[in-house]
Amino acid sequence: MGWPLATGRRAQEGQTLVLVALFLTALMAFAALAIDVGRWYSERRFLQNAADSAALAAANSLIQGKTITEAEAAARAILTANFAADPTGGTPSQPPALPVYEDGQAGVPTGLREGILVTAGEVRVAISNDVDYTFGRVLGLVTQDIGARARVGFAGGLMPIAVRRYVNAPGPGAGASVPCPDDESRFMDFFATANTACLGTETDASSRTAPWSGANFDASNPASDPTSHGPVVTILGQGAQPTGSSDFRGFIVLDIRNFASTSSQLYYNTITAGTNANTLKDFEAGWIDKGGYPGPPFPAAMSPPDPNDQVAILSGNSTGAGVDAVARRMVPGDEILVAVYPGYVMAIPDFTIAPPGVVSLPATGTTALAGSFKVSRNQAFSGSVTLATEADTLDPVNPMVLVPPAMVGLDPITYNPNPVSPSLGQGASVEMRNVTTESAQPGIYALWIRGQAGSPYLTTKYEPFAVKIGTVTRDFTINADAGAKDAPSIGSSVSFNLQLGNSPNKNTNFGGAVSLSVDEPLPAGAGSVGFSSPSVAPSRNGTSTTLTINTGVMSPGAYRFVVRATGLNGDSPARPVTKLLPLSVNVAPSGASRSDEYVDIVGFAVMRMLRSDRTAWTRMRSRRSFPTQRMNASSAARPRA
Repeated sequence: MGWPLATGRRAQEGQTLVLVALFLTALMAFAALAIDVGRWYSERRFLQNAADSAALAAANSLIQGKTITEAEAAARAILTANFAADPTGGTPSQPPALPVYEDGQAGVPTGLREGILVTAGEVRVAISNDVDYTFGRVLGLVTQDIGARARVGFAGGLMPIAVRRYVNAPGPGAGASVPCPDDESRFMDFFATANTACLGTETDASSRTAPWSGANFDASNPASDPTSHGPVVTILGQGAQPTGSSDFRGFIVLDIRNFASTSSQLYYNTITAGTNANTLKDFEAGWIDKGGYPGPPFPAAMSPPDPNDQVAILSGNSTGAGVDAVARRMVPGDEILVAVYPGYVMAIPDFTIAPPGVVSLPATGTTALAGSFKVSRNQAFSGSVTLATEADTLDPVNPMVLVPPAMVGLDPITYNPNPVSPSLGQGASVEMRNVTTESAQPGIYALWIRGQAGSPYLTTKYEPFAVKIGTVTRDFTINADAGAKDAPSIGSSVSFNLQLGNSPNKNTNFGGAVSLSVDEPLPAGAGSVGFSSPSVAPSRNGTSTTLTINTGVMSPGAYRFVVRATGLNGDSPARPVTKLLPLSVNVAPSGASRSDEYVDIVGFAVMRMLRSDRTAWTRMRSRRSFPTQRMNASSAARPRA
């Protein structure tokens, strides 16, 4: 009687195993699909980031005046760098040289499937990669094609006007409440609504509302909600002065120049190296008359921004040209596109290294404290400076150049503190410690202190100093009548009077001739460089020679020349002595005048004209703002009227 029952149970158990096996197979299939789909999305995000970066790189190249071929090369270089970190482990291939389009869309930019299209007004990048299935192979699936597209478009039309976003920040003013008055003596956010502009703070916008976001706003009737407009603000001329500056009144130079190096300055829109500030402000006013800046547009947002892309500010006495142009061109109700800055005119952060006197070291041994020097800063600098030692590579017997080096260690000097936080005034003191020499040839040599600051942008400075090794009784001094001189125009010459005297006291005759030269390579475009007497014997009262530098075709700007003075003294045996003297030449300063002031362009806005006349000034109300993370704004203000 029990056998049939036992047989039934075994049958049920067998059915359960079959069902479990079926469900487990389905579950594993779904799990496998989920894993593969996750890999697709990961690859999709990766490819999109790569395409975006490549498109921005190409657009930035075009903005800097480069050719379409160079722009495409920049895009491919960015793709190569990104492709090396593919999350799926399969490196994508570069898009083909000839663009590939979707079926039936040949030549249509929006149909680009793979390739790079660069035109005068936009850049398109389309890339793809085959991602292998992992578990999908059990279902016969091998690869899945994943693609991404990016487009960057740019056009002109921006006015050469920078408008304050805030006044009397950080805000809010005491007793601020709705409605907010048009009162520039209190905290205002000109790109909030007129009713909320005085609320919140510069860093907390929770109590403010952006223009065009009022609850009653009707897109077909912008006047339906007047509270969605920003407050009235003077944008140009008298009354447009920002916090901390009475000179800047909203007139900026949109003709972007890249100062990556003094030999590669780029100029646009008929601007040349010899264009002076007065001519430039007339160009600016002309752009207002013609409806806006003709381009190229501002560089794409980058983090960190490229400090070499410059947006200069024009001084208050230049603003009249802009106000006159606005009065001729604009009437109340007109809308214009302007640049926006936070509301401060800032100084370029800078630091200075005051090199030590002669550092004395033994031929062999360790010096615990070899000397000290100062590192100072201006009020705008808030970072730190990392210090290092560089060899005088043009001197074959320099103790850091010899093999093996006579000064021990990759960097033979320990700087304390390092990095150093410069201070105002006389500067922060830095000690030079634990310098070890080994079998060094007695003499006086040149080394360089390198100071590098990474914030707010990379700045590197070099200052030479002298190192005396062993016993050296006879030395010389070299001085110039000025550390910097101006060349009035491109191609003109400047002359420095150099004096070479005996040292350590005037009665100690150096005992030999000193050879003079200027270190190579010379700045690009430099003309002839020479001394009236290239070989000079130092004397008690100083022996003179004249260094004449012809600027040739050098672009306007500041250039550094290093005078090298070398000789064997009258010691027994004779000791080598080398001194370096940096000199600066400012080429055509009237055409590229310098200032330590600049504004950071943080976005753009459309504004509506309320008033425009020469005697009153220009007043506007914000309509819509287009903030960006941060544009490549000025890291220097030049030229300046």
